[in-house]
Amino acid sequence: MKRRLIAFLSMIGLAGSAAPAQAQVLKGSKQTAQTNAETKIKASKHTAENKNNAEQKAIKADLQNKNVKNENWIKGNKTDAENKAAKNQSKLKLKQEAVRKQTTTDQNKNALTKAGLTKAALTKAKNAEQK
Repeated sequence: MKRRLIAFLSMIGLAGSAAPAQAQVLKGSKQTAQTNAETKIKASKHTAENKNNAEQKAIKADLQNKNVKNENWIKGNKTDAENKAAKNQSKLKLKQEAVRKQTTTDQNKNALTKAGLTKAALTKAKNAEQK
């Protein structure tokens, strides 16, 4: 019956004469050993692919976490370094300001002592002229 059907369909042009006619497995019928082996192979390939995908996803997630941790560590170190630099800069400015104040007071003292010496010298010279 199958051969006659295939011959009829091939005459009409719906099936090629070289097309093999394979019966499909119907529900409730027994599967052959070959189809059982094929389904087992497909299932094992599918589980292997799922495992590989899960491992790749885990590796990608791990790398992303490491990258985020590294970026956070770098940012933290950068802010720490910037804070230290700012503190050092402010300390340096305070020291410079203290040195400026000290030098101006020293210059004022020197000017006063010089002025005092010249006044004393002038008074001595005036006193000497008067005598």
